[in-house]
Amino acid sequence: MDTPSTTAAGQWMRNYVAETLSRADLERFIDKVGRSMGADVPELSTDAEIQRDLQLAVRSQFRLILVVRRADADPDWSVPVADEARSLARTIARRGLELRFLSQLYHAGHRAVWRFVTDFVNDAEVPADFKVQLVVMMWEQTSEVMNSMLTELAATYTQERERLLSGAFSMRVNTVREILDGTENSLDDASVRLGYPVHRVHTALVLWTTDHAISIDSRIFEPLALRLARSASSAEILCVPSGARGLWAWMVTGVDEEPAINPDLVPPGIRVAVGRPGQGIDGFRRTHREAQAAQQIATRAQRSQPVTSYRDVELVSMLASRPDAMDTLVERELHGLLGEDEPAARLRETLGAVLSHHGNFEAAARHLGVHKNTVRYRVQQIEERLGRRINHRTLHLELALDYFDTFGGRTDADVSTGQSGRGSLDN
Repeated sequence: MDTPSTTAAGQWMRNYVAETLSRADLERFIDKVGRSMGADVPELSTDAEIQRDLQLAVRSQFRLILVVRRADADPDWSVPVADEARSLARTIARRGLELRFLSQLYHAGHRAVWRFVTDFVNDAEVPADFKVQLVVMMWEQTSEVMNSMLTELAATYTQERERLLSGAFSMRVNTVREILDGTENSLDDASVRLGYPVHRVHTALVLWTTDHAISIDSRIFEPLALRLARSASSAEILCVPSGARGLWAWMVTGVDEEPAINPDLVPPGIRVAVGRPGQGIDGFRRTHREAQAAQQIATRAQRSQPVTSYRDVELVSMLASRPDAMDTLVERELHGLLGEDEPAARLRETLGAVLSHHGNFEAAARHLGVHKNTVRYRVQQIEERLGRRINHRTLHLELALDYFDTFGGRTDADVSTGQSGRGSLDN
């Protein structure tokens, strides 16, 4: 039973959240918790889909906590587990990861929340003995909430694992996992178990969504993958769920050329990343890694497009591993063209067209749909802003321009952590 001091501490905390913390403060706090949870489990930090599901889970769960906490004066309050948090548990199960990874994520979340609590309690203008009451109350309540959530999510994880371990579906998922892990190297065995010709040339697809209303259970992804394969003249395809909101697919392409994926077939809310063709088990792994790398760039890029091909973002993908060095290159090479205003954007577009056409103004003008003299005039403006001729260090210019056009004026931290901008508590 709660003591009067505990009740007073709880009331103080409710008032603090409601009256002192701004929406921007809460957004920053939730964003920080999500990033901290993702960074504290290194094995999961480079998995774009798990990181996306984690951010959705954190934001949705805190939304529920804030709603319940504001509305309920009962100190024995409880918070339901958000659907997005259950989706995260299912994603971890579908990846064949152990339950301990889910536990590590939530313990990391507890540590992040606790750091926030101790900081603001230390800064609070209240008597020292009341600070102790606040700390004790918050430790007990956050521990209880985290433990209760983890118990329910462990049950969700276990149910999903049991489903995955039954029947032909289990064999398919496990075989794909063994190929990607490097523990299955027999073409014949893998082909029989998958019912898919692993010895052929394949192209990998990664399909995903950030739309809360779309999940793997909505039966959208596999039919879409089949349509995309047929449009690329592929009759054989292998599909496995990658998580709660995504699908991995491989399609036999028959030639060592990347098939054309029609973006018009991709419905709103769905994104597709494409690897380059690869043959046999090694090609199966490589094309999948490339599709995942293209997905990483697509989720971090400033512009959203339905289909992202690794072929088109290969250089940017490699450059993105050193965002600090790339920021320095961009600042040095494009100084004077980095504004977000329309004239700066127009000059960058013109520079890109001229560089891609090897300095041919007429070809660049046709590409841009303008007169050759317009291109010539813009190039003069570009060179004035850069302080040098554009035929000097053209490779550096192209790399800097490609990187900036992909990520825009974002910070090192945004690019390296894969943040695509903060959502809203109301979303």
